[in-house]
Amino acid sequence: MNSLSKRDLETHISVVGWLQILNSAINLLVAAFIVVLLVGIGSITNDPTVNAILPTTGWVTGGFLAALALPGLIAGIGLLNRSSWSRVMAIVIAIFQLALFPIGTVLGVYTLFVLIQRSAEEAFGCCVSEAPRVQAAAA
Repeated sequence: MNSLSKRDLETHISVVGWLQILNSAINLLVAAFIVVLLVGIGSITNDPTVNAILPTTGWVTGGFLAALALPGLIAGIGLLNRSSWSRVMAIVIAIFQLALFPIGTVLGVYTLFVLIQRSAEEAFGCCVSEAPRVQAAAA
């Protein structure tokens, strides 16, 4: 599959990188909001059981959500820098995003469409198929 020109592909790779960064930043903000909300509620409550459980729950939940957001942030920065590892990382992340209907699904499909292009392999300087060279040598 190679339906994008090199110039168009460069633009789309940058857009995918920024969208991954934006998605991860929003997820990090949600994680921080959950921490602040649950720790705040726990601290203003007079019940000692709630005061013990809610802050712990907030930190664990927020930390878990932040840990899930970091790979997308790293992949997005890598895509903008055209790092060879970032293409594969973004493809793996996009496959997981497909299950996050509706926004994750759209982002995942767009990411996969852009990064599975043959010219995307060449743009990152990796994974270029050697089949034409092998066929030429055999002839």
